[in-house]
Amino acid sequence: MSNNKFVLVPVELLKNLKELARGTEYSDELQKVLDSREAIENHDITKLPKSAVVKRVIDGDTVELFNGLILRYVGMTAPETGELFEKEATELNRELVEGKEIKLEYDNYKSDNFGRILAYPIINNKNISVELVRKGMAELVIYQKRKPFIYQVQLLEAQEEAKKKKLGIWKNN
Repeated sequence: MSNNKFVLVPVELLKNLKELARGTEYSDELQKVLDSREAIENHDITKLPKSAVVKRVIDGDTVELFNGLILRYVGMTAPETGELFEKEATELNRELVEGKEIKLEYDNYKSDNFGRILAYPIINNKNISVELVRKGMAELVIYQKRKPFIYQVQLLEAQEEAKKKKLGIWKNN
């Protein structure tokens, strides 16, 4: 298991580092991140990836893709660092997606305030967000005054199933 920590870096700092990175092994990777960031900022879905390989799992609902982008799963949230079932959620996510090619299905919102892309990871027609909720390793998120998520019904059904079976985060409820 990697001890790498996820660090958010302001886009302006990345732009300033671009000149310093010129001619180094980091130059191309930095450019990919900046190009992707521009697509995210402009909500240009045509430039967002339709599929990608997961480089590493950050936690139960976030992964780093080989193209340098950070993907935050849509419609659900997994336990954060220090919370009950955080390790189990991260490990299940790792088993499901790490090193695998995933299809990315976008919802109404394509990015968040941290510069991460928001999408459903799909493998073999299986929605990983729904799967994590079904196993009790994440819970449905509903935002008031926003359009419903396209998989909101499936996520709700998966959550009710996990609650009924007292799985994961619902064990003591």
